[in-house]
Amino acid sequence: VNRALPRSNMVYNLYEYSVPEDMYQEHINEINTELSAPDIEGVYETQVPLLFRALVQLGCVCVVNKQLVRHLSGWEAETFALEHLEMRSLAQFSYLEPGSIRHIYLYHHSQGHKALFGIFIPSQRRASVFVLDTVRSNQMPNLSALYSAEHSLLLEKVDPKLLPPPKHTFEVRAETNLKTICRAIQRFLLAYKEERRGPTLIAVQSNWELCRLASEIPVLEEFPLVPVRVADKISYGVLDWQRHGARRMIRHYLNLDTCLSQAFEMSRYFHIPVGNLPEDISTFGSDLFFARHLQRHNHLLWLSPTSRPDLGGKEADDNRLVMEFDDRATVEINNSGCYSTVCMELDIQNLAVNTILQSHHINDMEGAGSMGISFDVIQQASLEDMVTGNQAASAPASYDETALCSSTFRILKSMVVGWVKEITQYHNIYADNQVMHFYRWLQSPCSLLHDPALHRTLHNMMKKLFLQTPPPLIINLLYRLIAEFKRLGSSVVYANFNRIILCTKKRRIEDALGYVEYITNSIHSKEIFHSLTISFSRCWEFLLWMDPSNYGGIKGKVPSSIHCGQQDSQEREETKDEEDEEEGMEESEVEDLLENNWNILQFLPQAASCQSYFLMIVSAYIVAVYHSMKNELRHSAPGSTPVKRKGASQFSQEAKGASGALPGMVTFSQNYVANELTQSFFTITQKIQKKVTGSRSSTEPSEMFPVLPGSHLLLNNPALEFIKYVCKVLSLDTNITNQVNKLNRDLLRLVDVGEFSEEAQFRDPCHSYVLPEVICHSCNFCRDLDLCKDSSFSQDGAILPQWLCSNCQAPYNSAVIESALVEALQRKLMAFTLQDLVCLKCRGMKETHMPVYCNCAGDFVLTIHTKDFMEQIRIFQNIAKHYNMSYLQETIAWLLQTSPLSNC
Repeated sequence: VNRALPRSNMVYNLYEYSVPEDMYQEHINEINTELSAPDIEGVYETQVPLLFRALVQLGCVCVVNKQLVRHLSGWEAETFALEHLEMRSLAQFSYLEPGSIRHIYLYHHSQGHKALFGIFIPSQRRASVFVLDTVRSNQMPNLSALYSAEHSLLLEKVDPKLLPPPKHTFEVRAETNLKTICRAIQRFLLAYKEERRGPTLIAVQSNWELCRLASEIPVLEEFPLVPVRVADKISYGVLDWQRHGARRMIRHYLNLDTCLSQAFEMSRYFHIPVGNLPEDISTFGSDLFFARHLQRHNHLLWLSPTSRPDLGGKEADDNRLVMEFDDRATVEINNSGCYSTVCMELDIQNLAVNTILQSHHINDMEGAGSMGISFDVIQQASLEDMVTGNQAASAPASYDETALCSSTFRILKSMVVGWVKEITQYHNIYADNQVMHFYRWLQSPCSLLHDPALHRTLHNMMKKLFLQTPPPLIINLLYRLIAEFKRLGSSVVYANFNRIILCTKKRRIEDALGYVEYITNSIHSKEIFHSLTISFSRCWEFLLWMDPSNYGGIKGKVPSSIHCGQQDSQEREETKDEEDEEEGMEESEVEDLLENNWNILQFLPQAASCQSYFLMIVSAYIVAVYHSMKNELRHSAPGSTPVKRKGASQFSQEAKGASGALPGMVTFSQNYVANELTQSFFTITQKIQKKVTGSRSSTEPSEMFPVLPGSHLLLNNPALEFIKYVCKVLSLDTNITNQVNKLNRDLLRLVDVGEFSEEAQFRDPCHSYVLPEVICHSCNFCRDLDLCKDSSFSQDGAILPQWLCSNCQAPYNSAVIESALVEALQRKLMAFTLQDLVCLKCRGMKETHMPVYCNCAGDFVLTIHTKDFMEQIRIFQNIAKHYNMSYLQETIAWLLQTSPLSNC
């Protein structure tokens, strides 16, 4: 056969091998021996589940091929081989139109020794309910009256066509033995089957797996089963649990037609039988669509249930697939400082989809289109090579795995383009759902067609827009977006793949909203950002920014109806009036808008009120400077944009007008630090020094300082750390650099520490470990989660902590995060074990095993130093210990016991 292999592997002689199942079982050893011959390069598609292959090839509508029909004329065939059937589109044949099939509803929910079974037949308007309890007590309410009441309530809100018929008759039985109930349901369904009422499916809603339920009620296997995946959160621990359970069961039954209608629509879109819809239809649907696209383009599948793709057997030996040390280092831009004009935070969505849709522009910018040269593109075979069969000439001599999956990436792009077309032309909600979950599917190791190289290709393309040498210039898509914001007059405070914080250089929130609306419209007008979604999140009127985990400021009041500055003229007038009223805002109202989020604060002792004093000094400075700015703005034209003044100034820091500081505000802040703040700072430092004395000579950390996941410094002097942290925060305002330097010098002298000594230098007390691309399963929001700096919540120390999604506040699955940490640790260990040696003099890689020295007589050293690796291990160890992650702790303990690294 003629097929393309995964990762563009060379095709020499490719054969499709298939044998009947009975022959395979009889000669399994001989077949395995034959397939293991040394002249066989690889065996592909051995891990594709048979059911998945049938769903890919047949869909939900299929016919017998014409050749077999002629051969079987006059015969009644009951079974067919897969190759005898052909898929047909829904344009040719309809699938399960309304009225074509009956349905039965089976409800089951169990907790401990209590359970509730209900089996409903809508066409006969009757139902049987079974109660399982430790005692045979029937405390059920009048189910007929309850059903009629619930039906009447829904009739006012829902189309009657989507409701079961009214007035059902109920039969209720209470039992103490589960098998007795299962036998009764078995007889009930057998009696219905013998009535021969036509095609019927059973919609099953149960908190058991279908196979377990079918083992208790075997007749279920004789019906097509459609699982109803609705989580039933109800407790059977209360006294009148039967009444609550019956009400919940009837409500689920009344919503059944709506659920089945959605399931039928979903199965028609994904082209799979309604009974085969999985729980996570989004990722399974992407696997299904991608497999069909690959087969349509004559590609073999690399489908695998593990995180390694099926590469014909080579994936078991290629450990580069699971080695990674930098974890695709987080891409972010951070400009710390003090911003006295309105700052806006904008959320960025659909960056991955936008990147894949605009990938042709990225290739053109890389020069692949014009120069014909690119390390990431496989050279096309010439006509002469095709005729002569010289495939080696067109072999992918690439230094980047991006080239190896370039053809696969084009197929992936065609699939996404098809979804976007269905959204824009037909407003298809299921296609929109696939686009929303696309990146979750691509990066998830649980996806059947997961390929780390394909994920890295898209991730690099999100960063890299083109590579040009000389001089070296790497501009990624994020940087291109940042450059566009700067070109339109704003400066960037912080940016990553998920959000951007802009300093708009506008004094009024109304002007800033209009400005953001203008720049977002301007960015969307460019084709390369056409599919990007940019939405307003929040704003600050004054912002003191160090990094995403350390910032404080005055939040701006924005109407809840504002999204990206889109508001009508009436709302703008109301906003203007509100801002006029805010000019006389009282100090208490300003404190309500004050926001402090300082991670370094957590590393100060709670003793002697160190943390409270830190917040008091920083908050007092922010509020004082904010009031000064507002007072000066009252005497100037409203809505004015700060202009950088020309000419020299006596204050060098005053010339840095990027943050938009007003002259009067600069003078006030300098005087405030030099006088009022200095006096209070000295008084507080003396109080701390008297209450908690530190030791400079101690080599052990003080117990006064909290131990957190990111702790890595030897901290034993509270007054010294207090001085360093506060001065570091104040130094973010470049307008007061001279005053802060003098203050810092005098305070260090107070605690008897030299200004230029090593212990006087500020170092971030918190290490950072970022778990990349953590996706919330509630809202599908993708973010990088810093496990050392991002706050977590745990109500009980015995359970794992919960990190909350920053978009919808839903908790992440802590067990999934722990598993991701274990996988990351194993990747780092693999990368450290398989690393290359590099020459200390010429920096060349060691090419062979035997030489002790390089050709230049230099010594070989490790690429990843042992000290750096052990530092990473300690971070994992701190995280595991702090959050009580037993699985991660066990993995680290095993690593240290079996490795000589523990002595390092």
